[in-house]
Amino acid sequence: MEPGVQRVAELPVDAGERLLRRAFGRFATGVVVVSTGCGETLHAMTANAFMSGSLRPPLVVVSVGQRARMHERLMTHELFAVSVLTDEQEAHSRHYAGEHQTWLAPHFSEAQGVPGIAWLDRAVARFAARVVDRHPCGDHTLFIGEVQAFSLEDHAPLLFFGGHYANVTHR
Repeated sequence: MEPGVQRVAELPVDAGERLLRRAFGRFATGVVVVSTGCGETLHAMTANAFMSGSLRPPLVVVSVGQRARMHERLMTHELFAVSVLTDEQEAHSRHYAGEHQTWLAPHFSEAQGVPGIAWLDRAVARFAARVVDRHPCGDHTLFIGEVQAFSLEDHAPLLFFGGHYANVTHR
């Protein structure tokens, strides 16, 4: 076996999980805020396990841990939104990941043409979706949503790599 290669079965569970998390963290991702509801019923969380699923029909996929409060909401709600964060929205990411930013006043707007769901203002891209399928995936569930509305703006995205936030020069 080549140097540095780890076989999961040969590692203690805790050590293996930590190393696996670090390995997964080597894939640079964007950062999103997933939201359900609107106004007083709004609930949001930070995620980086998000991807496009299909153009025809237009589908998005978000992976949510089964212990997250958002999981229960996505199991019972029909609509959700995904807001792709800009490099100026790191505080939003931290806030919805549980590091409350007491000074932050996030602004959400109802998704145009999709009543009952709100997305974060000034995001790079925003998607309002209707849940069309749910797939258990280990300790997570993959929520597949058909895009009902979307918007995009010309901002640089916020990235996450190796457990740290990063950004790129917008082209």
